[in-house]
Amino acid sequence: MKRSTVLLASAALLVACGEPNQAKTSGNTNRGDAAAWQGANNPHVVKGWNPGNRGSWENQIRSRGQLQNEYVKTN
Repeated sequence: MKRSTVLLASAALLVACGEPNQAKTSGNTNRGDAAAWQGANNPHVVKGWNPGNRGSWENQIRSRGQLQNEYVKTN
């Protein structure tokens, strides 16, 4: 009896630690199956980036990375 109670309690704890897939439960329509450069086509995108254009997306990612580069900031 005691052993089954311990097993049941440990199973309940393991189930409680699980996290559901948030892409399916949060109402998010972006399922992650589209390429990153496809992006959103709305007025809030950064100037210089054209949704669907991989080259402009890569340039934007590169320039954002350089803005976070501490070595570039100090020189």
